Parts: sequence; structure tokens; C-alpha cells
Amino acid sequence: MELAAGIWIVIILVMTGMAFFIGRVQGAKRAESELETAKAERVRAEEQAKSWRERLDESQAESRKNANDLGDQREENATLRNQIQATEQRLTEERARLQEMRKEIENTFKVMSEEALRTSREEFLKAADEKFKNQSKFNADQLSEKEKLINQSLENMGTQLKDLLTRSTELKTELTNSQQETNKLRDTTDGLRLLLASSQSRGQWGERMVEDILQYIGLQEHINYTKQSVVESGERPDYTFLLPKGRKINMDVKFPLTHYERYLHADLIDEQTSEKVAFLKDVKNHLKTISKREYIDTSAGTVDYVMMFIPNEAIYGFINKEDPEMVDYALSNRIMLCSPITLYAVLSLLHQATSNFMMEQKATEIMEQVKKFQQQWTKFTEQMNKVGKYLDQAVSHFQALTSTRSRALEKPVGRIIELQKAAMIEAGTDQLSLTSGNAYDDGDGDEADVS
Repeated sequence: MELAAGIWIVIILVMTGMAFFIGRVQGAKRAESELETAKAERVRAEEQAKSWRERLDESQAESRKNANDLGDQREENATLRNQIQATEQRLTEERARLQEMRKEIENTFKVMSEEALRTSREEFLKAADEKFKNQSKFNADQLSEKEKLINQSLENMGTQLKDLLTRSTELKTELTNSQQETNKLRDTTDGLRLLLASSQSRGQWGERMVEDILQYIGLQEHINYTKQSVVESGERPDYTFLLPKGRKINMDVKFPLTHYERYLHADLIDEQTSEKVAFLKDVKNHLKTISKREYIDTSAGTVDYVMMFIPNEAIYGFINKEDPEMVDYALSNRIMLCSPITLYAVLSLLHQATSNFMMEQKATEIMEQVKKFQQQWTKFTEQMNKVGKYLDQAVSHFQALTSTRSRALEKPVGRIIELQKAAMIEAGTDQLSLTSGNAYDDGDGDEADVS
């Protein structure tokens, strides 16, 4: 009976141990399952935070590319901030949920420990608590790093938004300044268009440009050119440039610009074409008018050409481009087309040629003066050579006086001095013998006592 009772006790203990072990295993599985669930939730939260961070990066790139969509970007950034805040809220809730799970696990372990071996409860709870603390610390570190990255991304995004706002303000200022400059240019263009509305105004404008060119070259009125001078035929050219030997060349500065101005302001292609044709026709008619005027009169001293001034390089280039034969037509009528640059080159060449011609005219007189100078220079050098010879002789005679003659004179003078000294010595001896040694003359007329 005692053996049977012992066996039953052993069986009961074994069954109790098995029940405790099974319960412990089931509790551990439940705890592991809940931990895996928490890890899965944390992974999903991290993936979602990563997805939102990628969206935030895309949003930042989009904000850099599209400055004009700044308002929409702000709304999207605000949405991202809300999503990030929601994520942080969910992470906070996840922390709370983990805390609740911890409490449930502790309660479960507590019940299991109370039902089973109380001696292993503290060790099991300690191990579970340490594992949970390590996992919680790891999760907290991960969340802290992610929070730092998110905050840094938000700060960078804020800085970029400020830069975009600053650039937008600067761009707005530049656009305002550009608009103001455009308005000023439009006003200037309108004023110039009004100024060139009449042929008289265009003529005055052309004369002003010619005056600037003449002043820059250095030509002087009534010396190198004249204005509005009446020629023998009664015509009055705008400018007459004076050349050597009484020759001259005339220039007309009036130019038709009405249709060219309309061409520039035409909006339709057909209108531009018609205005271009009309402008080129006006130029050709103006050339015919100049050719009919008696600006060329070789008997009166003019050259065989007349100049027509075109007051704008763009117009000159337009004529050459749209009607290349216009220049040949002008030359066939003995008219030379001159833009501002061309006129500067022609007048500079004429001015230099005139100066060279005047120098050539004076060359004979200059050569005569050179010959006279050479003759006088020859006489001057001959006279200088003679004076040099005389000076050399005078120096030679002077050296003879200061050397040979001087030494020859010094010898008798030295001998005279020696004779005087000897005579004085002899005279002094005789005087001493006459005074018997009682007194002597000290040279100043007073007698001195020698006792």
C-alpha cells in the first residue's frame, strides 16, 4: 500500500510538472506570438514611416523643381507633417500597447508561476523583463533615430522653403525692374517714333548723327566741310566736304523711314511684305531724286560721286539683305550709300588723305629749308672746328705758362730770396758788433736790454 501510494505521489508530481511545463510552454508561445505581433506592427510602422519619408524626399525634390507650385507644395508638406504626426501618434500608441502587453505577460507569468513552481517565478520574470527591456530599448532607440531623421528632414525642407520664398521674392523684384525698364524703353521708342514722324525731324536726326561723327573724327566746319551751302546750280546739299585742289563732295542726309517704321510695327505677314516693298521702293525713288539734283558738277570742282547717308546700321543691313542690287543701282547713278560706320571710315580716309596731300604740297619748301639748314650747319661746324683749334692752342700756351715759364721765373726769384736772406744775416752781425753787446733792436723799433 505504501509503495502504491508512493507511486501515485510520483505520478501526481510528474503530471503536475508536465502540466506546469505545458502551461509554461504555452505561455511562452503566447508571449512569443504577441512579441512577433508587436515586431510585425513595428516593422509595418517603420515601413510606413520609410514610405512617408520617401514621399517627403520626393516632395522636396518636387519643390526644388517646381518653384511656381509653392502653394501646392506647402499644402502637401502640411499633409506630410500631419501624416508624420499621425505616425508619431501611432508609434506612441504602439509604445502604450507594448506596455499593456508587458503587463499582460507579467500577469500571465504570475498566474503560471502561482499555479506551478513558485521558486522559478522570479527567474522567469527577470529573464522576460530583461528581454522586454532590451527590446523596448532597441525600439526606443530606433524610434529616436527615426524621429531625428524626420526632424532633420523637416528642418531641411523648411530651409529650402525659405530659400524658395527668398528666390521668389528676388525673381519678383527682378521682374518688376525688368517691367520698369521695358516701360522706359517703350516710352523712349514711342518718343523716337514721334520724333521721326516727319521728314524734317528725320533730317534733323540724321544731321545730329553726322555732327557726332564729324566731331569724333576732328573735322571743323568751314575748314573741312560746310553745311547747307548753295552750289552753282542753286541746289543746297546738306553737307559739302572740302578736298585738296579745290575739289569737294556733297552729301544728302534725308532718308525715307515711314514704311520701314510701319514694317517694324506690322503684325501680319502680308502687311509686313507690303510695307517692305513700299520701303524699298521709297529708297529707290529717293536715289532717283538725288541723281536728278545737280550735286555732281565736275566743272564746279565736285568729284564724280555724291554720298547718301543712311542713319542706322540695321536699316543699311536690311537694304543689303532684302535688295542686294540696291547698292549696284546706287553706284550706277554715282551715289555712294553710307551707314554711320561707313561714313566714319570714308571721312576718316578723306581727312587722312587731305592731310597727306597738304604735307606733299609743303614737301618742296621743307626740302629747301632742309638744304639751307644743312648749309648753315656745315658753316657752323667749320667755325666750331676753328674755335676748337684756337682753344686747343690757347690751352697749350696756358699750360706752357703754368709749367715751363713758371718754373723758369721761380728759379731767379728763389735765388733773389736766398740773397736777401744772406744779406740780412750779414747786416745783423754787423749791428751786433757796433752796439758792443749792451742792447739790440727787437725788430719793432724798441730797444731791449740783453743783461
